[in-house]
Amino acid sequence: MSDTKKMGKGNIVKIIALFGFIVLLLFYSFFLLKSKFFLEADASEPIVEVVAPVETPEKNEPIDDDLKVDDQPKGTIDEEKPTEEEPAPTTETTVEPAPVTMNPATPEVDDEQEADEEQDGPKETPAPPSRAVYLTFDDGPHKVSKDILALLDQYDALATFFMLDNNIKHYPDAVKEMVSKGHSVGLHGVTHDKNKFYQSSNSVLGEMDQTQQTILELTGIETDLIRTPFGSSPYMTDAYKNAVDTAGYKMWDWNIDSRDWQFRDSRYVDSVIDQLNKLNRVNEPIVILLHERPETLEHLPKLLDYLKGQGYEFKALDSTMHPIQLF
Repeated sequence: MSDTKKMGKGNIVKIIALFGFIVLLLFYSFFLLKSKFFLEADASEPIVEVVAPVETPEKNEPIDDDLKVDDQPKGTIDEEKPTEEEPAPTTETTVEPAPVTMNPATPEVDDEQEADEEQDGPKETPAPPSRAVYLTFDDGPHKVSKDILALLDQYDALATFFMLDNNIKHYPDAVKEMVSKGHSVGLHGVTHDKNKFYQSSNSVLGEMDQTQQTILELTGIETDLIRTPFGSSPYMTDAYKNAVDTAGYKMWDWNIDSRDWQFRDSRYVDSVIDQLNKLNRVNEPIVILLHERPETLEHLPKLLDYLKGQGYEFKALDSTMHPIQLF
């Protein structure tokens, strides 16, 4: 029995020793696996830091030094300009950046606009709008008529001349030059005496008919433009007006009196400018009363310069226009 007990105790000791060995082996294996896991984890972190920047696309770089994609105003993305390059495929999941386009407000666009403006050259100040003005000269022709015509040529200006019968006969060449250069010729009567001219309808028509015939014989022009001496008011009665209308004449007055007959110096130019600035009859042509006098000619360049500078175009009256008359 003692031998049997000894053998049993020996087996138990062996079993305990074997169990203890197995437990130690398990602990050793656990610690070995744990150490290997941490070593692999530590070794993998540098790989992530190195690889990630290489695989990230370069599309998020700023368009220029000052303007970045995130700084663009809302609603300025141009859908017609897609991203030029696609990111290379990788084994890892990457986030593709949104398409990057030019902002219309970027300096590059402004440079193109400035280049276009330089090619176009500096913009010129627009000229004043063209408006018509009608210069009318009474009491001619005169010894200064050809000088007036030469001055008008310099300004590419046309005018209208209301002339007296006796003066036409004294300066026929001046009248012919007026017609040849495109100016209008009109009738101003014979006597220029209000007591004789306005005696009756017959006296009014008689003086106009005589002057018309003289111009017709001299130039071949049968004009229907008339201006009565001193203007139609107050001497032209309704009966007189009806008489000239029936005869086919078109009676013209003016809406600016230069008063050159009174001033006889440069003040008449100032008078015209002052009246012109105050004139409010926009539906009527601008008709300026002048006279064929040496004093008028002397200061006429000043008036022509002013009118031309204001954008006026010098024209002559014609039969198609509706006459303006004094009230």
